[in-house]
Amino acid sequence: MKKTLLFICFLITVSFASSQECNYPEEYYSLVASARKKVKIEKFKEAEKDFKEAFSLTDFPLGDDLGYALYVAQKRKNANWAKEIAIQLARGGVPLRYFVKYKRFKWFNGFKSNFKKYKDYYHENFNEGLKIRYKKLLKDDVVYNERYHQWRTREIEIPLNELVSKASEIVSEFKSITDKYGFPTERLMGYNYVYKKNAIERFYSGVLVVHIYQRGVLVFQNEIGKIVCNGSLHPNMIKTLKMIRGYGDSTGVEQEMKVRHKIFRKELYEE
Repeated sequence: MKKTLLFICFLITVSFASSQECNYPEEYYSLVASARKKVKIEKFKEAEKDFKEAFSLTDFPLGDDLGYALYVAQKRKNANWAKEIAIQLARGGVPLRYFVKYKRFKWFNGFKSNFKKYKDYYHENFNEGLKIRYKKLLKDDVVYNERYHQWRTREIEIPLNELVSKASEIVSEFKSITDKYGFPTERLMGYNYVYKKNAIERFYSGVLVVHIYQRGVLVFQNEIGKIVCNGSLHPNMIKTLKMIRGYGDSTGVEQEMKVRHKIFRKELYEE
């Protein structure tokens, strides 16, 4: 009986330790998803409850979620919570331009007066250079992916060596960044403010990793759970990346692109 109790205590301790190590447990994402659904049907009181519960599970809520929560706070006329969220976003690198739409609210003038302090905090605590570099990589990946699909559907022609070299450049830059900094997180870079949209978005790292897997390189294959806990990937990526593969044998970009070239330009290989 004593051994059984000790074993149960051990399991509880391990479970608690694991949850403590995870900055963004699965419950965080479930609560945020629930809150967003309630926002769509204008159940703002319930959405506020879900957001607050989600944010209590971490010391650094994700930027896109905070943006939604700020909207809810204004709908609820919860000035104190709205100001608290705005300060968190400002400290994470979101510019004053984003908050101008809230200028008619009472908390805004004081917030604006202190904005330089929040901006200084961002520059002292986050790696803006890394954010600029990582956002460029994400954009380069989107551009390459669009051109690849234009090639696949024969809208354009791209030589095999260019298909290989451009995809390899993306993988190399990703590895260079992660070798130096680890997998990029909002905690390290700050929030992803998109100037053209005047909006806060996730970094969409999952899209990049899926593309890299499809191009034959299985990065961080045994560390996805840890990366999810650090907030860089959504929990659904654990299952997704187990299934995502390219046409080849996942031994590298060159092997993958050669296989694709033979599939989509098979006439070049016919005798």
